[in-house]
Amino acid sequence: MEWTFEVVNIYWLHNRGDFIFARLIRGQSDFELKEGALFGGIPVYHYTDIPRMLDENGNPRFDIFIFKPLSLERLPFDFFVAGQQVKLVLPD
Repeated sequence: MEWTFEVVNIYWLHNRGDFIFARLIRGQSDFELKEGALFGGIPVYHYTDIPRMLDENGNPRFDIFIFKPLSLERLPFDFFVAGQQVKLVLPD
């Protein structure tokens, strides 16, 4: 199955790796990431230890998801950029 996301921002946390904040554009929001999930071609998992982003009224944004690459190595600087549309592909 496939979902489309728009990259909102990428954060690097020392000793924790990259965190990719992305807005769901196309697909159901009740998906479950399984082993083998690929976001823009890299293996990821859905990271839930960070609070959701807030909108201008202080309400949680339920269309924003946080993905964490499995590798702790930093992604190349321009691998993902804000505004880029990326496919999330889940194994069958």
